[in-house]
Amino acid sequence: MKKVWMVPAAALVVATAAMGRQAGEQALTVSAVRFYSPARATTTIEGVCELSLGALGAPTGSMLNYRVQVAIRDSTGQELGSPSEWTGAVPANVARTNGATTVETFEVPPAAPGLYQLVVRVIPENHPAIERAISVRAYERRPPLSDLLLATGARAAGTDTGAVGAGEVRRGSLVLRTAPIPHLTPTAAMLTYYAEIYPWQGATLDGQLSVRVLGADGRVVTQTSPRAVRFLQAGGVMQGSLDLSGLAAGEYSLELRVRLGDSTLVDAGKFVMRSLEALAAAPAPRPDSGGGDPFANLSEVQLDSLYAPLVYLLAPRDQGVYDQLAVEGKRNFLRRFWSSRDSAGGAGAMPRFYRLVDYANQTFREGGAGQVAGWRTDRGRIFLTNGRWDEILKRPMASPSPYEAWKYTRGRQRYYIFLDRSGLGAYQLIATNDRHETGLQNWQDQLGTDGVKDVTQFLGLTQEEQQSQGPQ
Repeated sequence: MKKVWMVPAAALVVATAAMGRQAGEQALTVSAVRFYSPARATTTIEGVCELSLGALGAPTGSMLNYRVQVAIRDSTGQELGSPSEWTGAVPANVARTNGATTVETFEVPPAAPGLYQLVVRVIPENHPAIERAISVRAYERRPPLSDLLLATGARAAGTDTGAVGAGEVRRGSLVLRTAPIPHLTPTAAMLTYYAEIYPWQGATLDGQLSVRVLGADGRVVTQTSPRAVRFLQAGGVMQGSLDLSGLAAGEYSLELRVRLGDSTLVDAGKFVMRSLEALAAAPAPRPDSGGGDPFANLSEVQLDSLYAPLVYLLAPRDQGVYDQLAVEGKRNFLRRFWSSRDSAGGAGAMPRFYRLVDYANQTFREGGAGQVAGWRTDRGRIFLTNGRWDEILKRPMASPSPYEAWKYTRGRQRYYIFLDRSGLGAYQLIATNDRHETGLQNWQDQLGTDGVKDVTQFLGLTQEEQQSQGPQ
């Protein structure tokens, strides 16, 4: 069958207390996504389950072995055919990592209309079996829209019709990597959506498609502009990807909306944005785990997520080195980097830095079409390079444009003036006395007379200092 080991990202669910209970915290989570076959009037059910490796007991050798059985029962509880069964094996060092999970995907044979029970049973080598059952209703008649499938990756299937890769589901020419609740990180923030539409007789085949991201409170966080779509009477596919860099850590849902004439079809799916601080946190080792190396079981994508914001900390000689390395080399690079930071400034440098990154992502994220992650913005860069300001002047309702001024009074006196000409939170650094940064020659004209007076009084700038703050 199809499976993927998801070690640190799933483990981080426990570490992020404010996010509540998620799939990775349960022993076994099962979900299903339904698609319809108009030609056969049957429902295809794609099953996805996430298994906590800690629930399987301690491995006795180099591998943790288990069996998975999937049974289908009708509404009377009668089992339909023999259960599907396969074996799984996980390296012991992965299994011993607190919070590690594995994802299994499987396809149920085409189902006639009716209510079914999907039963997943996991049988560890030296531990009691774990079982989870969910009810799934096969479509009674042709639906206008399938369930929505969310994925953290997608690729073209090509001509291969055989088994797909780790944790993946195949739909037509597309293979999608999924989980019961997909999880992203601020720098691995691409979310893919997939759904199928089955137009009814007489339906308008030209329409508009839009996507919204909703927070846990139901408020719209971001949305795409409607785009024109056209379908055949036989049906069609709606797919795409959103870069959600800059989204604050928490629980969200993606809502897909397609308008055909006077009808609007809506479906939604849940996903989670993890924090970089949680990703960087070393999982607490179990007694037999042999240590707590936070990088040992990270995937390359997760390693890259941790590396990306280090651009503000790296020495010139280290710039560009990481990108040339293989996966193990990247692990060693990060180990050496943070070991040296701990030696220079005391233990705990890594979690402190990623707390700042998470704060920057939540506070300085830019809206609009760009959706720039907070750590990539001008304010995010200054914050991560210099730390929190000592004094701040904020004018979010200023005319002609909002502005901020940051003052650092400890050590060498520094200040930074930011202007949001877009009105969408895209603050640009326009003036500073930091020789490592660049301002604008005409920053006073950009800020306006009242803004210049306000900022210069706050910063205590002389007329000569005002005139000198062009490009540094």
